[in-house]
Amino acid sequence: MPDALSASQVGVWETDFQSDLTFGDATLAALFGVDPLDAANGLPLADYIRNVSLEDREMLFDRLNHVRLSGGMFVVEYRTHPTPDDVRWVLARGRYERDPRTGAMMGRGIVIDITDSKLNGQMSDRAIFVMPDRGEAALDRIASLAIMVRREIDELGERESSPLRKAIDTLLWAVGRALAAAQTAQSDRKSRFN
Repeated sequence: MPDALSASQVGVWETDFQSDLTFGDATLAALFGVDPLDAANGLPLADYIRNVSLEDREMLFDRLNHVRLSGGMFVVEYRTHPTPDDVRWVLARGRYERDPRTGAMMGRGIVIDITDSKLNGQMSDRAIFVMPDRGEAALDRIASLAIMVRREIDELGERESSPLRKAIDTLLWAVGRALAAAQTAQSDRKSRFN
């Protein structure tokens, strides 16, 4: 497992669709098998997608295209291959909004490495959720604020092993799992009534 994955299981990303660049931290780079410096400087989304499992690409493209056109929030699980011999399960949570000045669609979010929980018997549970922008629920606001706090901590130059970084990564992981559980519960309720 790459060093960045052992230090932190939460990666942060930001996408500017107008420039077709996605910026990410070292954890995101490790989860997708791209160079951390290239990720920090921004890479085309295709460079990340190249290392998404072939079985999951179409589903991921569908979810991303939906929110990138209309804005909104998404939560989705999929597999990445940072190296040919390594498969990682990730839970991505993001929000797409139009920049009020330029009108360009911008996306921000997190990617959480959930491989261990998938290998511990939760392989069939899968979070897939896309919600058009209609205002945020409390848990979504918490996630958005936590992502902003994580960016500020990164701006301070905190190392991945620092207490601040560990605390916010733990919060982001817990919020991501809570969002996935809430979506699974909502899907279960809907399927009982259909």
